[in-house]
Amino acid sequence: MKLFPINIQDEEFKVAVADTDETRAKGVSGLKRIGVNKGMLFIFSEAVRMRMIMSGVNFGIDFIFINNDWEISQLGSVKQGENNSITADQEYPMVLELKEGTIERLGLSVGLSLDPSEQLLTHFKGVKSFKTGGRFEMVGDKVYQIKVDDIVPEKGRLQLLNDSGEVVANLDSGVRIFSREHTKQLIDKFKSGNKDGLVDSMIKILDIQDGQKQEFVTN
Repeated sequence: MKLFPINIQDEEFKVAVADTDETRAKGVSGLKRIGVNKGMLFIFSEAVRMRMIMSGVNFGIDFIFINNDWEISQLGSVKQGENNSITADQEYPMVLELKEGTIERLGLSVGLSLDPSEQLLTHFKGVKSFKTGGRFEMVGDKVYQIKVDDIVPEKGRLQLLNDSGEVVANLDSGVRIFSREHTKQLIDKFKSGNKDGLVDSMIKILDIQDGQKQEFVTN
């Protein structure tokens, strides 16, 4: 499962995401332990008054309930062996599960802000926008859902692959592709109303492409 960075009180944590009914129901149950500076973030498409149940969990857990602005809104803890649960005092879109004792160790309190990585922030926006879990990316200020499984190779066309070797697009011969970095540059110029800058950037990018040798696309 992919881990996303998040900064809490100047410490970096790596958290898995539970963003579907199936992954949220399973949570961390069945795991032998939870590592230091590791955890699981439960994300809901709409704020809910959640009840977190400790069934099948082999260790104590700290619970951090988070609002839409990534501020701590409620804190709680359940020790290992307690056949217990914890219920949010109101509706929240997220709850973060960490190793028991983390709240005390970091001196966390209601009102403190967490600092999610860009990847985690994008994922949160994607779940809220598409009302489902999945894979997401930001282009400019808009979030898109990546549906790799829906794309199959088409005979007679070129295939664009991601780092995992999955087909993400079928292309016609001779088509031009802008990298994410170049696409962001063009979007920023367009939004700022800098038409001359937009044209200059497009010409520079096309000149770069025309001067490149054939190679695998990595960006």
